[in-house]
Order: sequence, then C-alpha cells, then structure tokens
Amino acid sequence: MMVTSTLHIPNCTTRALEDRDAAPLQALFDADPEYFLGMNGRKIPVEEIRTMLPSGRTREDKFLYAIERDGHLAGIIDLIRGYPEPATWHLGFLFIAKAFRAAGLGRAALHALYGHVHAQGGKVLRLGVVEDNNRARWLYATEGFVFEAMREVDPAANRLRRTLVLRRPL
Repeated sequence: MMVTSTLHIPNCTTRALEDRDAAPLQALFDADPEYFLGMNGRKIPVEEIRTMLPSGRTREDKFLYAIERDGHLAGIIDLIRGYPEPATWHLGFLFIAKAFRAAGLGRAALHALYGHVHAQGGKVLRLGVVEDNNRARWLYATEGFVFEAMREVDPAANRLRRTLVLRRPL
C-alpha cells in the first residue's frame, strides 16, 4: 500500500527524514538530557529510531518525518503502519525539540497524524509513553488516548522505564 496523503502540520514543513538530518537531530537529542536520561533512562541514538522495526513489519511500513519550523529542525515523527493489527498505526516516536515545546507543536503534529493515518485506512493510532512523562501523558489524555496495557521495565528491549500503551480511535 502506498501512502497517498501528505502530513501537514500548520506553520511547519514536514518531509521524509533524510540522511542529512541524522547529525542535527542527534544534536537536538544530546541537548535534551532531561528527556532522554531523565524520562527514558538512556540516550536514544537517531540511528536506532531510523532502523528499529517491530516484529512482522518491514521498511515499507515505517515512515519517518522531519518537522521543520522557521528553517530549523523542530522534531521527528516515527510512524509504523499496520502494527500490531492491520488497521492500527503505531506512533513509535514523536519528539519535539526543547526550543519548540509548549507552543502547541506536539498537539498540532497529533492532529495532522489523525487525518494522515485515517486517509491511509488506519482506524486507530497507538503509542507508548513513559509512565513518568506527565506532560506527554496529559497531552495524550486530552487528545482522547486511552490506556491499553502496561509494559514493565525490560533492559533486553532497551526499555528502562515503565511504559503505558495508549490508543485512540480515528
């Protein structure tokens, strides 16, 4: 299945993540130790996000988007089609750089994803959020995401914090 709609976030440019984005994106990650070490318990290399796929999914099911605002890299979206069920799309990672937080960009990205995923036949958007990430949990709760499951700490899966799995019908 080919993706037929574009991902449009107001006042931003969204495009496929490119190799040239790796170093600037890693710099944004490195500049945010509170998020990565505090919330997630570890640094997350850009390359891990670029290559990680859940069981049963292929590169054709993975969509990585760079978010730009005012000529600057502002974030990344990692989206997986058909996981864990065919009509469910998994938001593997939504990261907004510190300089662009608290201005509604995360919410705007979610709203763009709802229409984008629905246009591709998706019926549900699913994600995981670290239990201690209260700001993200509040955002997802106010967007209608509901609890599905709890994932416990699992160092073998690089999960160093308890994670809530949430879902939202589209």
